[in-house]
Amino acid sequence: MKYVIVGAGIAGVTAAKTIRNIDKTGEIILIGKEQYFPYNRYVLTEYLCGLIEDPQLFYTSPDFFNELAITFRKGQYVKSIDCSKKTLKLFHNEVIPYDRLMLATGGCSSVGSVLRPYTKFIQRYCSLEDILLIKKQLPDIHRCIVSGEGLSTLDLMCGLRNLNKEIIYVTRTEKAGFPLIESTFGDQIHEFLVNKGIRIICEDRIVFIEKKDSRYQAVTFKGHELTGDMIFASDHYQPNIKCIKDTPIERKTGILVDLHLKTSLHDIYAAGDCVEIYHPGVKDYWINFGWPNALKQGEIAGKNMAGQIEEYKISDVIVFNLMGKSLTARWWE
Repeated sequence: MKYVIVGAGIAGVTAAKTIRNIDKTGEIILIGKEQYFPYNRYVLTEYLCGLIEDPQLFYTSPDFFNELAITFRKGQYVKSIDCSKKTLKLFHNEVIPYDRLMLATGGCSSVGSVLRPYTKFIQRYCSLEDILLIKKQLPDIHRCIVSGEGLSTLDLMCGLRNLNKEIIYVTRTEKAGFPLIESTFGDQIHEFLVNKGIRIICEDRIVFIEKKDSRYQAVTFKGHELTGDMIFASDHYQPNIKCIKDTPIERKTGILVDLHLKTSLHDIYAAGDCVEIYHPGVKDYWINFGWPNALKQGEIAGKNMAGQIEEYKISDVIVFNLMGKSLTARWWE
């Protein structure tokens, strides 16, 4: 049996390890787009702030894959999948066959049509590569302009404030708000951020960005002209599913899976931030995100790929830390 896993985040790594625990002789290939060994994405902000070092960031090593007889192909991008032939093609046209395939390609925040022309001026905040670029420029960063509604935006602002950077936050909502379970604190999050020194511009959005000398100027819909050393902006969460573009694998925004993490095609599974799974509480498919969910999905998908039968039990919340305050949030928003 040949197992191929696309995506070397926690879902993919956990699936590979789980498969090996069950199938001692099958061939396992793990393909990762990044040039780095797998790392803990949920501590990237702590890494940016210098609160942790490399040993706390990376959770695998070359010995990890060698000991489990897993072939790790880092820095490889999957260009396409031929489901009828059960093969996938890498960016440089190498073709890899599979018996069972798992897609764990993750996702990241993205901008909409209004800001898309200005993406070259917008700093991403998603991967280790992004963090290393920001760290390199930290001495020259004094003021940041931030726009976005998700928890990653909240995490970003916490990191920037811990680094004593000035922040201007632009939000489309009447007041700053995030999908927090603690409704009382959720109602107070706006004042909490203001008290931390963050300037908040409400019911507005960035519509234009240009670079002037070494700084950036952003103009909002209501005419605010803002100047900063770095701009972060996101409009929505976007699963990375380009590799299934020309396949019959069913999708909405993400890859649709059942409770066994199976896609609509036989022998193809998916897990982590690239999937949408049916949530009975909201009676719809929603993008699942968060490290604990991805880890558990990777485990369940790995078991099912190796011949066991187990269902994924949906977890409604994720837990995170906000400037020393432990909070929970709904994962489906």
